[in-house]
Amino acid sequence: MDKKINYCGVDISAEVLDAYFEDIQGQKTHLQVSNSKTGFKKLVKQTGEDCHFVMEATGVYHLNFIFFLEELGLVFSVVNALQIKRYIQMHLERNKSDKKDAKRIYEYGLERNPLPYHMPEKAYFECRSLNNAIHDLTKEITKFTNQLHSLKKTPFGTKSIELSFEKIVRKLKTEKADLELQLQDKLQQWEGETLQLVTSVKGIGSRAASELIIYTQGFKDMQSYRQLISYAGLSPTERSSGSSIRGRVRICKQGGKTLRNILFMCALNAKKTNASCRALYDRLVEKGKNKKVALIAVCNKLLKIVFGVVKNRVSYQDGYLQKTA
Repeated sequence: MDKKINYCGVDISAEVLDAYFEDIQGQKTHLQVSNSKTGFKKLVKQTGEDCHFVMEATGVYHLNFIFFLEELGLVFSVVNALQIKRYIQMHLERNKSDKKDAKRIYEYGLERNPLPYHMPEKAYFECRSLNNAIHDLTKEITKFTNQLHSLKKTPFGTKSIELSFEKIVRKLKTEKADLELQLQDKLQQWEGETLQLVTSVKGIGSRAASELIIYTQGFKDMQSYRQLISYAGLSPTERSSGSSIRGRVRICKQGGKTLRNILFMCALNAKKTNASCRALYDRLVEKGKNKKVALIAVCNKLLKIVFGVVKNRVSYQDGYLQKTA
């Protein structure tokens, strides 16, 4: 007979953790502690070290807690926030509170038995933070550049504002370039060989390679190229039901939006510079396919090639089949 697992559902915010679990006496208990080492110790003392902690991914607020649990060698699961949200909605909850969310996460653990979380290397978290900062700076540069363009079209004097915005854009670009260099150094230390393999693929630049390695945690859990395509939200999805709903097949878009956008730009380059991608694009266009559909196919082709070179640990050779034929 399988041993009963004692789960603890944890709802995490910036300042506090709300936990719901079964105590030693078998009573269902709610406990609120601070999101700090002192609070973590208090929680573990109440639940016991044989407890399986379940929480949702909350950006950065859960990181201190999982590093604490990892250090103690305790079991925990970090669940996709959308899965938890849909699970709670399934129960038709009319009210929302941190205590109720913790209880539902606890019930999720009991019903779904989530797999233990495999903690990535610390270098992964460092690279991810740098990558997120680069995304934020890119958005700010775009924002101020657009505002600058608008100001130049006004019929009145805005020279002082324009000079101020130009100074901000220059500073942001300098900071972004500095962070990109730091990211490349960190990636070289963490996954240097993988970075070299991915960038060997024609059409994949350093930014796309960085995004792919960070998003997949160094391709550690990638078992097939289909899984990689699904991660990027590029897998096809069907929407049809009965005789009334006949939606067109589209890409699912459930995945990395930023990664997908970068891959689309890579596809524009690959259809000109990569022999196999160019052949695929031309063949689809000749068949009458929409050019955007052909570019999506090129995105998928690039991911197949990237998966192949990473798993086989062999650099990409453009036109390999033609050379060996």
